[in-house]
Amino acid sequence: MNKTKITTPDFEFYSMEYPLKRASMVDGCVHVVWMDGRESHFHYIWLRDNDASERSIDPISRERIFLIREVPLDIRPLSVSICSQGGLFVDWEDDFQSHYHPGWLRYFDYFNGSNSVDKWEVETWDQRLEEQLPIYSAAAVIDNEDIRYDFLTTIRKKGLVIVTDMAQNIDSFEKISMQVGLLRDMNWGRIFEIKAKPEGEYLAYRGMALEPHNDAPTREYIPGLQVFQCVENTAKGGESYWVDGYHIAEIMRKHYPKEFEILVTTPWHYASRNLVSKYCWNTPIFTLDSKGNVTTVHDSMPLREPVCVNFNRVPEFFAAYKIYTILKETRQNQVQRKLIKGDIAIVDNRRILHARREFDPSSGERHIRTAYSERDELLSAIRMIERARSEREFSE
Repeated sequence: MNKTKITTPDFEFYSMEYPLKRASMVDGCVHVVWMDGRESHFHYIWLRDNDASERSIDPISRERIFLIREVPLDIRPLSVSICSQGGLFVDWEDDFQSHYHPGWLRYFDYFNGSNSVDKWEVETWDQRLEEQLPIYSAAAVIDNEDIRYDFLTTIRKKGLVIVTDMAQNIDSFEKISMQVGLLRDMNWGRIFEIKAKPEGEYLAYRGMALEPHNDAPTREYIPGLQVFQCVENTAKGGESYWVDGYHIAEIMRKHYPKEFEILVTTPWHYASRNLVSKYCWNTPIFTLDSKGNVTTVHDSMPLREPVCVNFNRVPEFFAAYKIYTILKETRQNQVQRKLIKGDIAIVDNRRILHARREFDPSSGERHIRTAYSERDELLSAIRMIERARSEREFSE
């Protein structure tokens, strides 16, 4: 594949597979045609804003230093042409020249609907995932880039992975957690040790069953990822299970549209009530993006405060919430696994609801270690592998 280095505003590597064939100035835009016949238009001000020279992007910090206020919005080129590398050359009217990489232009081709925002590829699931649960060995995730990349993208796609054969010490826990990214400090500490305590200050310490929930919906910025390590689990019962909140949302949107709308628009009030801090947040169970896709699930029964809605809507709200809870507790919507020593489960805490069956503390030990990271960390780890791959491909 033909590749030539042309500086880009983001310093990434882009293919030169489709160099530019022609460029012209048309109605306030640069009209370009690629060698494969694709045509696009780029506004003059957009091109100037994305100049990649050192006058616009600091080469050391890689941060933008160009100020839009320093040029008129109706700025125009004196001429445009195709440079020898197949990119776009623009000679501006204010004695300024810019080069644009053809692969970079194609990637950000907003005329043809390109969207530079990461596409969050999602695969929803139900109980059938038990038959093909994504399981990785700890050594492979740590030592093999290809496996680590598959591991990371599977977390992004399915929201749940299992890692096996991991040592039970704190250093090993942090080592596997750091494959995703930095850990987040919480009010109970950076790492939370969950051991059986009949009178423990958290319900997680006790032998009772815990219904599907996510952690810390009391926060304005709910943790994006959660890591669970099984240090010991010889007690009778205590199977872990997970529910895909996105899947539950799909079911409700399709079969219970009225109730789904209620859970999208009516906020619960969540609050932690411990003795050392009080975090509170109001939010609907399902949060949607601008396109109507569910982005976050907020749900923790033990942390719910009284719902305050219009007087006449209270019955319908609880009716909608009951349908939702029944769907969570339907076995066909759950993936179950009893974690054993050496197992680690990593879940998307804004999507996957985790739960536990009842266990008998007198029948053995149960010690689960947990910590939190962020989706930002996950995406950064994925992008860094992709950058390294592109750089190697470019240098070959």
